[in-house]
Amino acid sequence: MDKDSKEWLQSKLREIKSFAKYVKPESVLDAALETGIETEKVIKLNQNENLFLSKDFLRSILNDVIDEVDLRLYSKEGEAELKNALGRYVGLPPDYVILGNGSDQIIDLIIRTFLGKDGIAISIKPTYSMYKWSANHLRVKYFEIPLKEDFSLDVKGILESAKGNKGICFICSPNNPTGNQFELEDVKAVIEGFPGLVLVDEAYVEFAKNSLVKLVKEYENLIVTRTFSKAFGLAGLRIGYALSNSETSTAIFEYAQLPYSLNCIGLKLALKVLEMVDIFKESIERLKEEREKLIKRLNSIKGVRAFKSDANFILFQVMKPYEKVFNELFSKGILVRKIGKVLNFEGCLRVTVGLPYMNDRLIEALVSISE
Repeated sequence: MDKDSKEWLQSKLREIKSFAKYVKPESVLDAALETGIETEKVIKLNQNENLFLSKDFLRSILNDVIDEVDLRLYSKEGEAELKNALGRYVGLPPDYVILGNGSDQIIDLIIRTFLGKDGIAISIKPTYSMYKWSANHLRVKYFEIPLKEDFSLDVKGILESAKGNKGICFICSPNNPTGNQFELEDVKAVIEGFPGLVLVDEAYVEFAKNSLVKLVKEYENLIVTRTFSKAFGLAGLRIGYALSNSETSTAIFEYAQLPYSLNCIGLKLALKVLEMVDIFKESIERLKEEREKLIKRLNSIKGVRAFKSDANFILFQVMKPYEKVFNELFSKGILVRKIGKVLNFEGCLRVTVGLPYMNDRLIEALVSISE
């Protein structure tokens, strides 16, 4: 490599390293190695996974899929089948569906497709970090509008921040990490007033009361993203989809999306999941019942305040130094997520709603820490 080429490469590497890095949370193996606790005894409650679905049940579906698929072949028919099934699931025509390798990939794709150097990305604060991550990597200007103190949307602040500039507004609802679903009228006000696209991320919507998917027929600037990672317990397969009017969806899926963005196993497995959706709905209801119990139990502990949640996780505040609480939980083999300050609430942590025995261990540990 000549000198000029080497300097060019080094400058690009320095630029890449200047981007914000997505920091993955601690793993079960991390905890086991550091604490000496056996991996099967570590309680993993830090990535909002649906633990109410049996591994054996999901593995049995996967085994059926493996017997059916031909790994030598591309699966155009599988894409069409899944779009039809998703259309039936959400009550929309199949040409409203965009498939992707997880909803993160679709979010990144939409930023790449619609925003140039002059475009802006606007979102709320705090919220899911990938909107900012993708915007920064694509050199798109990104603005954050804080939520109100009750975690509701600051509609006026969002609309004023755009100042007539065209772009994309990202709203995660239910929101991560606060857990609340935003009021329908507030979200509609943003959709109607924002000068560009509004992307509503409904990754956790199956755990909440309502969805905006039917509104994509009414609002041509609305895109709703969803995933199989949370309610359907398929985080490891990276299956996501988006819903928008047929013109937008067709343009994105046929012209902007990479061909065969979902592998044949993921396509077939998602299809089978939708065929037995009632089983998954039962697990969701069990999780929601456990969520309400866990919120009450957290709030019964001295020095702990848990916030209402419409998701499969709970944001809670501790009066003791939150990093110390996090470390003590970690030392006991319990993984939660460090959040820190949320608006004016200091010392926040986030915990996945676990199975009852997992939550028992969490509560027991927090009680001992608070004493």
